[in-house]
Amino acid sequence: MSALRQRVRGWPRSVPGGRVGLRLSVMAMIDAVGTGAFLAVSVPFITRSVGLSVGELSLGLTLSAAIALATAVPLGILADRISPKKVLVGVSLWRCACFVLYPFVQNLWQFLTVVCLLGLVDKAAAPMEQALVGQVTATDDRVRVVAVLRSLRNVGFTVGALLGGVGLLIDTRAGYAAILLLNAASFAVLALLAHRLPVLSTPAKSLRRRFSVDALRDRPFLSFTGINAVLTMHMTLLSIGIPLWVVEHTEVPAAVISPLVAVNTVLAVALQVRASRGTETIAGSARALVRAGIALAVCCLLLIAAPRPPVLVAVGVLLLAMVALTAGELFQSAGGWGGSYLLAAPGQEGVYLSVFWLGVAVQQIAAPLVVGLVITSGTTGWAVLAALFAVCGLAAPVVGRWARAQSAKTPQVKANMSTSGTRRGRI
Repeated sequence: MSALRQRVRGWPRSVPGGRVGLRLSVMAMIDAVGTGAFLAVSVPFITRSVGLSVGELSLGLTLSAAIALATAVPLGILADRISPKKVLVGVSLWRCACFVLYPFVQNLWQFLTVVCLLGLVDKAAAPMEQALVGQVTATDDRVRVVAVLRSLRNVGFTVGALLGGVGLLIDTRAGYAAILLLNAASFAVLALLAHRLPVLSTPAKSLRRRFSVDALRDRPFLSFTGINAVLTMHMTLLSIGIPLWVVEHTEVPAAVISPLVAVNTVLAVALQVRASRGTETIAGSARALVRAGIALAVCCLLLIAAPRPPVLVAVGVLLLAMVALTAGELFQSAGGWGGSYLLAAPGQEGVYLSVFWLGVAVQQIAAPLVVGLVITSGTTGWAVLAALFAVCGLAAPVVGRWARAQSAKTPQVKANMSTSGTRRGRI
């Protein structure tokens, strides 16, 4: 019994980041469960209970996305002035209030009002969470902590989707409202937990008092952000590209899509932390992005081959393509996290990480159009996309060397890249 008690007491120390890492893990799970449940019921609630058309739903989501893109950088600047933790707490409380209102939506104008209010902070949460991890965990732990959080989020989304499924089975406004209020409660708890996190490091006051958009003029950082944004297209390949390719261009039954996605989820949960090893330096982050680009290129080439062989062989080819896609996802995530931390100027992590995540948001808007064009073009489209992935991956070390050269001219960035020996990676 005493041995079990000792193991339980020692468990927080085994989690990257120790007790703080454990708290962040709890926050990630709560956030993901609430969000997963909401995503499962949001469309049925609006179309069935509120009675809006698909076009009206799309209008609201488009307006919300446009507002989110416009507010991401200003909120990042605000975070550099008052701290990412305070902004994250505020964003969480704002989301909580919006989702308390969500079940009471009765018409188009109320729906547009709620989703536009949500859009004001929609793209701020991810960079604030990443910036907060950088302030509450040690430098050597932060990428591993973010990797653990991403793995737990995948689990949380699955649990949340199952909870949302209960609301779908009930299929009444009251059932949908319960799920929406559950999501609101998750943000209230998230705000409380974030508020209680101890901060290890804060920016210098002279930096925090200065509004700056240096990130928008930092060409190496913007180049890194662009490379990362292209490689995050794996998300659209998973949700749109591979399913459409299977259904429209292969003889493989559509029922195979679900197990393929399950393979991605399981591998992402099991291997994300391992894939993040070595990305604490610029060189390590660049190597991870090289691997991501090559893996995604291999995925595209395997998809070209999928329509040709018999069904059983085609299933095997698609399985290999999904494994390659997952490898690309894991290495892209780890390389992106490590590089974005290291290339951000001290005291301006909020705005730098907001710009970094803004690149991901722009990709999410453009990628469906690109993937649709690829599928329409067939073999040529997949070959071009494979080349794009490979080129972006191989360009990462070049951008890393560029950033290091620029750091020699910019003392502020040089300090960020040279604070500890573990952060000085050679490329």
